[in-house]
Amino acid sequence: MATARQDFERFVGWLYREDKQVPEDVRRLAHLAMGHFDALAGTSRQRNQRSVYLVGLIRERLAQVVDAPPEIRVNAVAAAWPWARLRHLTLGPFRGFRNPEPFDLQKQIILFYGPNGSGKTSLCEGLEYALLGDVEEAGAKRIAARTYLANDHARRFAPPVLKATDYQRQEMDVVANADTYRFCFVEKNRIDAFSRIAARPNNQRAELIATLFGMDQFNDFVGHFNESIDGQLVLSAAKQLMLTGRRTALGADKAAVDGEAAARQRLRDEEVALATSYAEGTDYAGLKQLIGSAEAPGRLQELDDLLNAVPPALIGARRHALVDAFAKAHQCQESLAVLTAELHAQGDQVSFKELYDAVLALQKTTGDRCPACDTPLQGAIHVVANPYEKATGGLAQLHALGELQQRQGDAQRALTQASRDLRQSLTPLATFVDAQQEQASVAGQFLSGLAAEPQGIWWAALYPPPAAEDAGANVLEQVLAVVDRIEAQDATSRQVQQDRAPLVAERQRLLDFQLKVQAQDQKDAALTAAIKEANARIAAFDTDNAELIAQVAQEQQEIARDTPLKATYDRFLEELKAYREQLPGQLLAGLNDTALTLYNEFNQSDLDADKLASLHLPLTGEDKIEIAFRGNPARRVDALHVLSEGHIRCLGLAILLAKAKSMDSPLIVFDDAINAIDHDHRRGIREAIFESDHFVRTQIIVTCHSNEFIKDIQQHLPAQRRQDCQVYLLRHHTGDYQPRVSGNVETRNYIAKARTARNALNDRDALGASRQALEMLSNKAWQWLGYHDMGLLTVPLAGIGAEPALRNLCEALHKRLRDARTFEHANKEPLIEAYGRILGIPAVNQVWMYLNKGTHEEADRDDFDGEHVESVVQTLEQIDLLDFRRPR
Repeated sequence: MATARQDFERFVGWLYREDKQVPEDVRRLAHLAMGHFDALAGTSRQRNQRSVYLVGLIRERLAQVVDAPPEIRVNAVAAAWPWARLRHLTLGPFRGFRNPEPFDLQKQIILFYGPNGSGKTSLCEGLEYALLGDVEEAGAKRIAARTYLANDHARRFAPPVLKATDYQRQEMDVVANADTYRFCFVEKNRIDAFSRIAARPNNQRAELIATLFGMDQFNDFVGHFNESIDGQLVLSAAKQLMLTGRRTALGADKAAVDGEAAARQRLRDEEVALATSYAEGTDYAGLKQLIGSAEAPGRLQELDDLLNAVPPALIGARRHALVDAFAKAHQCQESLAVLTAELHAQGDQVSFKELYDAVLALQKTTGDRCPACDTPLQGAIHVVANPYEKATGGLAQLHALGELQQRQGDAQRALTQASRDLRQSLTPLATFVDAQQEQASVAGQFLSGLAAEPQGIWWAALYPPPAAEDAGANVLEQVLAVVDRIEAQDATSRQVQQDRAPLVAERQRLLDFQLKVQAQDQKDAALTAAIKEANARIAAFDTDNAELIAQVAQEQQEIARDTPLKATYDRFLEELKAYREQLPGQLLAGLNDTALTLYNEFNQSDLDADKLASLHLPLTGEDKIEIAFRGNPARRVDALHVLSEGHIRCLGLAILLAKAKSMDSPLIVFDDAINAIDHDHRRGIREAIFESDHFVRTQIIVTCHSNEFIKDIQQHLPAQRRQDCQVYLLRHHTGDYQPRVSGNVETRNYIAKARTARNALNDRDALGASRQALEMLSNKAWQWLGYHDMGLLTVPLAGIGAEPALRNLCEALHKRLRDARTFEHANKEPLIEAYGRILGIPAVNQVWMYLNKGTHEEADRDDFDGEHVESVVQTLEQIDLLDFRRPR
């Protein structure tokens, strides 16, 4: 570590340069680190070893260190960036821009997209010229810079005007400096060239690699300083915050006690309003009397008794219906008697008809002989008359007799049905007589004596009524009297049922008010209990919190001690990194870990065994890029021999970004670089650049012709960075040879679109965007569960190759989180609560219905409830604030 010590000594001397405005404590910290260099170099950033050791030294010895320049003074080149962020670019006439075009570059993320030939490359070349003073492509094509950069239609060239914001938020001109800014650019051509290294001869590979890499001991020493020592310092007043929270709660208790009288008056007012709403002039006590209780029954119990009495059931017997049934049976019997008499009068004809029918029935059996004498019908000896012909002729003559017999059969069946109908009409009467226990009465004896299927003319004794009064007439009158009593009882039952309706309504209203009175009484009891508990907490506060009060006093002393140490360390680390970047030959040093991390994040979908366990970048142009896979971490291989072209491109991008990150570069410009990467790796690249903390302080400018990639960036950009993003759309000219530039492109982030629509009271669009946002956030939540080995869900699918329905996915995620008893994470409870609100758990709500209705067209529907729509958007915004990134 001798060379690293020497470099560090030069760094300490660099801090004393006249142009440096370094605080005294920062220089003391540098002296302290130099005095304990060997011990400090033996630590690393793993498990915060370096910061733990250094904080102990600072607390113990920093105050005793003398602030004086070291004996060896060095002249170092200042490495601090002159500006914090680009601010504005005016471009044109320049390449594809015929006229001056202004670009606002104040946002942290600036995205340019459009078709090929719309001016994206010209824009990047404008930035390149303004930052580097030249454009590499012009030299590659051996064209004079002004000739290459001039606009053909304007026939002239104007240098781009680039402004930036310094660390004091003041505008400044950007001065071109190739050495300082050359690693701010990530170009498609450089990644393409890097991917072709493996196909080149070894001498050409060495030449290309030698321009990219380098490393030394000092860089390694600097790389092991932790980004922050906050974890070892007392900086936040956690105890004070806890005590303040408890005092705030105590203030709420005091307010509750002081407001007891007002609270009770509000309860009394509510009681008066409740009683008045029942009936004008009724007071609360009177209302409770009406409701009553077990000890003092009121009107409610009275109504229960009245309504619990069961009214007699309807029987449905009618006098006229019974008389009609008797008459019909008698009529059918008379009709049958007349037809039977007619048949008896034609008895001899009936006999002939039966004979003829019998002869014809035998024709199939003995068709060639007489059925009586067996004499042949034909031949030498034959019958005088053919019996079958005679029978056929006789039946034709007796046709009217057949019709009479048919009518008699019909009359017999009608009589049987009339008898059954009459018997059925008497069944309710028998039931009534039995219920009245009147079986011994005249009507009761008659009804109980009837068979279930009586035979013959069983009603003849009753109907028709005889002219002279006799027993039969008396029975009929008794039966009809029973029918009259049933009709009277049915009328009474109908009236009782009609009279019950007002009583039922009155009882229901009293029951409703009974619940309201119970709720009001519970509020009164709850107020009494709350006041009692508040008084107890007020009395015991100082005693219960004595230990915490003492801890707060100690914490304040520690914060006063450690707060200056944080600023000192942060400035020391900033200066140390700035000096490292100025060392000759160290342009690409110390990139192994960062490039490995970025490479693995780019290839997040690869098997874990196929990710890198180590990456060894070459120290010289002759060295190889060596890697070891996690599947076999002990074996190092030549990366260019084993990696596919797509993976080599990812490695090249990782190295370029690692360099920019190691320089703490305030800017990275991606000149169509995304198109140099195959589609399978774009997701990992997007997450590493735009969603992780790797480049959270870096201004990023992207040009890309992939609309979907630009959309995905906006969708997955963390919520806290979303407002710091600007999108430009470049389109082909319309004949004036000036690209059409739109700088007010509406965001494509679903959450932001939902909030914008909601703020404009466009609830349908807000719900439509919310449905898309829920799909996106649910997929992110599912992926996040996978990071914690909980990504296995049970989700029904509509068929082979179908995607899970959104509600099914939400329900599966909600169930997975609730069932994970042992899983602890800051995201867990907020997700359970949010999905519960979306799905309507534990109570039914409007969120899911609105998410469905907001995505379908419905004509002439009522407006959406703004509060429910706001609930939808707020719920999704809360999910959006959660950190779903891969654990690191």
